[in-house]
Amino acid sequence: MKLHSLKNKLIILCLFILLIPTTIIGISTYGMSKNELEKSGETQLKNNVKMTIGMINLLNEEVEAGNLTLEEAQEKLRQELLSEKNADNERSIKKEYTVGETGYTWAVNENAVSVMNPGNEGQDLTDVQSEDGVMIGEEFVEIGSNGGGFVTYKWEDPSTGKVETKVSYVELDPHWGWIVGSGAYLTEFNQASNKVLYLVSAIGAVSLIAGMILVNYFSNRITKPIKVIGKELNLAAEGDFSTEEVIVKTKDEVGQLAKDFNNMTRNMRELISEVKTSSELLAASSQQLTASAEQTSRATEEITESVQHIAGGAENTTSSLEESAKSLEEVTFAVGNIAENSNTIAETGSKTAEQAKQGGEFVEKTALQIEAIDRSVNESGEAIKLLDRRSQEIGEISKVITDIANQTNLLALNAAIEAARAGEHGKGFAVVADEVRKLAEQSQQSSTQISELIKEIQVNMSRSNDSINQVKSEVKEGLEIVEETEKSFADILRSMEHMGTQIDDMAATAEQMSASAQEVSATVTNITTVSKDASMHSQSVAASTEEQLASMEEISSSSSTLSKMAYDLQELVSKFKV
Repeated sequence: MKLHSLKNKLIILCLFILLIPTTIIGISTYGMSKNELEKSGETQLKNNVKMTIGMINLLNEEVEAGNLTLEEAQEKLRQELLSEKNADNERSIKKEYTVGETGYTWAVNENAVSVMNPGNEGQDLTDVQSEDGVMIGEEFVEIGSNGGGFVTYKWEDPSTGKVETKVSYVELDPHWGWIVGSGAYLTEFNQASNKVLYLVSAIGAVSLIAGMILVNYFSNRITKPIKVIGKELNLAAEGDFSTEEVIVKTKDEVGQLAKDFNNMTRNMRELISEVKTSSELLAASSQQLTASAEQTSRATEEITESVQHIAGGAENTTSSLEESAKSLEEVTFAVGNIAENSNTIAETGSKTAEQAKQGGEFVEKTALQIEAIDRSVNESGEAIKLLDRRSQEIGEISKVITDIANQTNLLALNAAIEAARAGEHGKGFAVVADEVRKLAEQSQQSSTQISELIKEIQVNMSRSNDSINQVKSEVKEGLEIVEETEKSFADILRSMEHMGTQIDDMAATAEQMSASAQEVSATVTNITTVSKDASMHSQSVAASTEEQLASMEEISSSSSTLSKMAYDLQELVSKFKV
């Protein structure tokens, strides 16, 4: 028997409840009946002694009347209570005067000599001692002479040979001086109490058996549904919630337990189903987010390369414009020399030929420098056109980034909604979705900033293109002036007589060229400033795109982690059966 079983505990408890009162009642009943039987036996002993003394009184009246002698009266009493002596000088006990089975009436005189006894008449009992040390002869005389009473002692039972407790009632007869006594073994009185004990034991045994049957029946009714619930709980502990509901018809605590268990399994099945659905949606969303992040990363890399290329082109344009500015300074300086030479020619006609030759050389150099300026200006124009095309490409890419950021923001919003549906299990995903949304907003802001910068660059490029066109026009005009100057120097060489008029024309032309060169120098300086600004903005855009690329890499990493979390969640949920 397993003591930790609820059924066995109930059986043991109920057995104790039945056994303890049954035992107490049995012992109490046995003790009470034993005491009552002993008192009843003692009463019988006392009544026998009283009856014997009454008989002595009657016989003594016969003696006093002269009808009987004292010896005849005494012998008559012996024969009445016992019998005549047999050949062995012993008397038998009459059944009607026995107490119990072996108890009888006897008598001793005041000297403790037996005067009436079935087997030892005439024996002196003064020195007779019982098994427990009682001097029975002396006790009989002493108690009987003092008003009578009971004497209890140990004495051998001749029927069994065992020493048993014996009780005798003794009382003094006032007529003959006999100590009349009647004794019997207590076991003879207790035999009826043993029957009571057997009866109580039988009733207790029947009660225990009936109690065990009832307890077993009711304990089965209590523990059977508990065992069923325990079995279902073990299956639930292993992740199996696909079992049927536990049916308990009782409305007690066990029935309530079964009802609560059914509610729990039903709620767990619904929860696991929702978690499965949420984990699948989470996995799909994370995969879509990862794909979007990778696509955005590739687009951002392309933007970074384009912006870096634009930044390099802007730096080259700035370098070319600085060289053009230096060339224009040289042109301005050369035109000043032309004006000075013209004045010198006017003052020193004698040196006209030599100065004309030198002037021709300067004009040739000027033509070469103006041609170089023209080439530089053309190159600057082409670079600005290329920069304008690149700016337009950046604008398109920035638009793509904005669209991707908007799509990412929508995906993050959907992911946050799915995380809210997932409840406690979706908190981690909600944090990731919020980070994705923030990164998408940052991407959108960066894209907007790039668009504004590109628009500003395009405006500056338009202005630069206008300035370049103006410079080209001025250079063309400068070339024409140089050609006219060459013709003038040729005329000077051919004809000195026209020198005065040609020198005046040349001085005017030199002044005009100086003014045009100063304008071209200012325009190129402005273009250089715009080109530097464009280069700085391009570098800023490149830095922003690099930051955007790093952010998208973080988004991709977070989405990969989110995908792994969704997969792990699916693995955990797959262990449950619903």
